[in-house]
Amino acid sequence: MNHEISILYVEDEKYIRDELTEILALDFKKLYVASNGEEGIELYQKHRPELVISDIQMPKMDGLLLSKKILEIDSQAKIILTTAFNEESHLKESKNLNIFYYIKKPIDLNDLYIAIERVVKSLQR
Repeated sequence: MNHEISILYVEDEKYIRDELTEILALDFKKLYVASNGEEGIELYQKHRPELVISDIQMPKMDGLLLSKKILEIDSQAKIILTTAFNEESHLKESKNLNIFYYIKKPIDLNDLYIAIERVVKSLQR
């Protein structure tokens, strides 16, 4: 899977961020990486990637607030949220925001790539 879409990946845990960045970099030519929501929104505004993958629990700005800010800029933004927690409030809020996909940690790469493929197909319509 070698795609031309651009991805913004936002994750505060360095080990997870480094590992997934390495994997995503193999398949996507344009990959922007942030370690918190504040960096994420700056990179989003600068590069306008087609897909955002973000953790929910982060310092400075969590993934839900980041998603709200991105959706204020582009209501059609495609966002995949990841979380280690199974909190109903997060799931409910992400559904209210029309988050494209919600993935539990540890991230199953197969699930992530299925979600990415769905984003790619939705962009081709």
